[in-house]
Amino acid sequence: MDTQQPPYFDGFDRVMSQLNCKFPDLRVTKPRGLSSRLFFQVYSGANAIAFAQLSSRAPRRVRTRQEAEAAPSVSYCLRNIEVSHHYRNHGVGSALLQEVINFCKQERVTSLHGEAKGDLDALRKWYKGEGFELDEVNNIQLRLGN
Repeated sequence: MDTQQPPYFDGFDRVMSQLNCKFPDLRVTKPRGLSSRLFFQVYSGANAIAFAQLSSRAPRRVRTRQEAEAAPSVSYCLRNIEVSHHYRNHGVGSALLQEVINFCKQERVTSLHGEAKGDLDALRKWYKGEGFELDEVNNIQLRLGN
């Protein structure tokens, strides 16, 4: 199993692992630990075919004494998740999103949020199927239970 980094690897401290989907040769780079921006990228050989970008936001204002004593919550905004046209509808986006969710759970992130943009009917169905809640203006949120 070749774990060599693609030639345009961006130099951030990342790990590369197999992406769990129908295509056996796909690999995903993911960050080591949390930072203000997180970037995940999927490769087929040396070709980048998908990515997900997240950014952090400040914890919400504490409203109760119990919340004040609890550890601060860490929430990330899912800014973008894109898959190359040739790889769409083959589970690549779902596998990438699952990598993002698993990473966030391991890092004790409490929620993911964002906005569905694009083919809204398809995206609403997809995000709901992945466990996200959606509101009437296409905001998405996934509570991770930490």
